[in-house]
Amino acid sequence: MRGLPRPLLLLAMLAVTVAALAIRLPRLDHRPMHGDEANQAVKAAWLLETGVYRYDPEEHHGPTLYWLTLPSLWLQGASTLAETREADYRIVPVVFGAGVILLLLLVHDGLSAGPLLAAALLAAISPAMVFYARYYIQETLLVFFTAAALGSAWRWFRSPSPGWAVAAGASIGLMHATKETWILAAAAMAAGLAASLLWTRWRDRQPISVRPFLRLGPLLAALAAACVAAVLLYSSFGADWNGPLDSLLAYGTYLRRGREAGIHAAPWYEYLRWFVAFRPARGFFWTEGLIVGLAVCGGAFALGSRQRSGGKGHHAPGSPLPPEAVAGEGRGGPSLIFCRFLAFYTLVLLGLYSAIPYKTPWCLLSFLHGMVLLAGVGAYAVIHWAKFAPLKALAAGLLLIGTGHLARQTYWLNFRLDADPRNPYVYAHTSRDVLNLAARMEHLAQASPRGHAMVIHVVMPENYWPLPWYLRRFDRDRVGYWQDPAAWAREAAQGPTPEIVLLSPDVQEAVDAGLRAAYNKQMIFGLRPGVFVSVYVREDLWRAFLDSQGGRP
Repeated sequence: MRGLPRPLLLLAMLAVTVAALAIRLPRLDHRPMHGDEANQAVKAAWLLETGVYRYDPEEHHGPTLYWLTLPSLWLQGASTLAETREADYRIVPVVFGAGVILLLLLVHDGLSAGPLLAAALLAAISPAMVFYARYYIQETLLVFFTAAALGSAWRWFRSPSPGWAVAAGASIGLMHATKETWILAAAAMAAGLAASLLWTRWRDRQPISVRPFLRLGPLLAALAAACVAAVLLYSSFGADWNGPLDSLLAYGTYLRRGREAGIHAAPWYEYLRWFVAFRPARGFFWTEGLIVGLAVCGGAFALGSRQRSGGKGHHAPGSPLPPEAVAGEGRGGPSLIFCRFLAFYTLVLLGLYSAIPYKTPWCLLSFLHGMVLLAGVGAYAVIHWAKFAPLKALAAGLLLIGTGHLARQTYWLNFRLDADPRNPYVYAHTSRDVLNLAARMEHLAQASPRGHAMVIHVVMPENYWPLPWYLRRFDRDRVGYWQDPAAWAREAAQGPTPEIVLLSPDVQEAVDAGLRAAYNKQMIFGLRPGVFVSVYVREDLWRAFLDSQGGRP
């Protein structure tokens, strides 16, 4: 850790991590639950209530998110879905999002102190990294385990030991157990490693033998750790041995989904549009171009610099990497071979995600992580290239201004426009009007003699999420969901007459034909952009509700 004493670097990294938590923690309950978040929360609560997990190869992704949510729910004293809040779930990606910053310490000698701290600061304030660290989906956990795999692998390359091999393997197993797209990161890692070794051989005339890394023992240990981690989680710790096999068969489903894309189809440049130049309306322009620009500078530095032969690197005893392969360009600089790996890894991963027609904005987090690390190197390179003190001061000032601009966007996108379609990271998000719907349902429950045990039917051909989250306090045995109005009519005819029917306007005619009582049909609420929910309230409950409200609806 040349350039900064170890205690000071650790203290600085801890301070940045605390700052990242301070940015991510406030108002976790404020933003309405996205449909995907609600879906994941219900799945996690089912595990809490029953202790049972079954992997679904069609939906939901891997199990790490659910298992790692249990400690949060236990700490809150919750035992059922009805007792939980949004923050109980969102705190999980918050913790792992801050953990990504601490994991940078594993590559301290790959980045060196200056680039390490710059990357940590950018990770702490990146609007996208903050936004999805407050979002209860798998993406932030996938980035965390990817960072752990990269860091453990680098430590093993620096000083091969069975412990680091096992840590790298276990991290890869956890990537697999988190989300199916882990395979893209794994492919980018392999391509990045091969390309960086070949580039070093060509650029520096310095062949690096991979033979020391191909020892059977550590490789088998890594493979065993990966398999054990993935199998334990997918099998629900031995309770369901179909899970591990289903986790492999799921790739057929996700390959087809990625190719067909449907409503999620987007051109190859869509991620860059969301991330670099998003102009949703007049007067609004969002960009994390600073990170992209610095990442380009970091890549240029890594690929354009030439390692001086005979350099003095931090050569750990027993390391198969020669000192000149690890040492930075100049005293205290980052390792060129590590930075070259980052450049190729990030570029390949960006290319893979861009080539897939299916696109959702949270997927950009995977290659953004690589960009942030390269951007730390880029910040170092910009200062390094400025030869005179005034130029260095000017470059540092411009970097600080750019960092302040990122911080300002983080505030706006996470605390002012956190559910607004003018936010590039808001995607088919739940309308705030759903909070009014939830409040109205509670008022109706108070007016009903059955309370939260009243019968509720939801009839929506389109995705009805996150309604199960906002109806979580109602007796789930008396809340039914139908996508086909004809199936609803057949089943509703044989059961109790519902006090409330929630439906989308497109099935109103079919639902009206199947009603067996008189209903008030005045209320309509927004669910998502262009998606509405009509609320039918049975007349007897409607009159009781009006009486409880003093005659006002």
